[in-house]
Amino acid sequence: MRLRHAGFTLVELMVTVTVSVILIAIAAPSFGTLLLKRSVQVAADKLVSDLRLARSEAIKLSRTVSVCSATTPAACSAGASWKDGWIVFVDADGDGSLDEGDQVLRVQDALPSIATMASASPGSDRSFFVYQPTGMARGATQTFIITPTGDVASSLTRVVCVSMQGRAALRALGTLSCA
Repeated sequence: MRLRHAGFTLVELMVTVTVSVILIAIAAPSFGTLLLKRSVQVAADKLVSDLRLARSEAIKLSRTVSVCSATTPAACSAGASWKDGWIVFVDADGDGSLDEGDQVLRVQDALPSIATMASASPGSDRSFFVYQPTGMARGATQTFIITPTGDVASSLTRVVCVSMQGRAALRALGTLSCA
């Protein structure tokens, strides 16, 4: 009578590893696309959320609240490079610039995997939004087209529209403008 040992043979192990490698190779590109799509969605959600926060805090505090593009958490940037981050703050003098004594409400650092966060003509983009105590941000019209890094399809881009009154809205997937 022979005892049989339980386990795998070398051939069975090699077949299992080969099948696993093939499945991973098929799934990896799709997973990368999924991660890029998710990073664009997160960036759009954060921008809309922070613009809505600024508007609601302006109403709640009955003070001027501003949102400005920023490359550092300590100062607003002169350019409108929103992909590098932004600051939401109570703006005592209402000039859209973070001054000493202004209360910072939220700081958003640069977002990973985001190539651009600008309109179709970035030269005319706003570098800040100023929300009045009424919740209005006069002349705040802006379109943010958020695109991920790398060579990707336009189906991964998201559009955030800011109305003339300062209301931020996220457009449906596949939409490429605010019109």
